[in-house]
Amino acid sequence: MLDGTTTSVAGSKGFTSIDFSSADVGDTPVWIEVDLGADRPIGAVTLHPRGDTPAAGGGSAGFPVDFTLQTRGDGSASYSTVRTVTGQNNPDGAAQTYTLTAANGRYLRVRATRLGSPAADEPSRYRLQLAEIRIK
Repeated sequence: MLDGTTTSVAGSKGFTSIDFSSADVGDTPVWIEVDLGADRPIGAVTLHPRGDTPAAGGGSAGFPVDFTLQTRGDGSASYSTVRTVTGQNNPDGAAQTYTLTAANGRYLRVRATRLGSPAADEPSRYRLQLAEIRIK
């Protein structure tokens, strides 16, 4: 992830969180954080779904359903929510871009509270899984 490869390949799940027994992880949200090296404006975030195996029932495995995009400035201890997404449809392999307004920070966090469909090869294990995150 963050290597410019926007598709997953066999044997590599991209980013894969620990597994949960339910899609609802609101009590213990799952997150991915990217360090951009310095404060900078962030205009959009593109999430590329895992694509090396389908989800149980079809579509993309592990793509978040309910999540927030958060930023934190260099030296700051708190995060600002810059976008909230609820009820995200399964992207079925297509990258999803989320435009941000007036977002700035050194750190970008994707914080999921509801996970998407599990992978077909692990139908009872819910995970947050992405092939790539692009930040513009």
